[in-house]
Amino acid sequence: MANKERYWFIDTHTAAEKLAIVEKGSLTSDGVTSKYQTISESSKTVRIRGVFLDTDLALNVMTGTFANIPSRFHDAIVSRVIALGYRDPRHMELDVSQFFNGEFEMGIKRAKKFSKGNYQTTGRVKAHDF
Repeated sequence: MANKERYWFIDTHTAAEKLAIVEKGSLTSDGVTSKYQTISESSKTVRIRGVFLDTDLALNVMTGTFANIPSRFHDAIVSRVIALGYRDPRHMELDVSQFFNGEFEMGIKRAKKFSKGNYQTTGRVKAHDF
């Protein structure tokens, strides 16, 4: 059996994301020739390994969950992710991890101070007589 070149892609232009697996080959449909076709074998096991995001951190256009965090504090979130990356046993560098963790803590401190400041994004000044 010949080893066929197979590729995968994710279609994000539809309402639900779809995973498609294709193989190198020639296919003509409606006068258009493609270099790829659907896989020619059936009943194969496909294992998908991936990293999935928590729905609270995913950027959702409808709810804007991640957009509710002001952009000035996004660097703190990135610092935390970098710190956790350097704690991974494959890339273990604890001193670099501690540096980025300190950057994260300073960002959290700024965010807490910002949230206690009763920051208002809209409003108007109203005259009062005393």
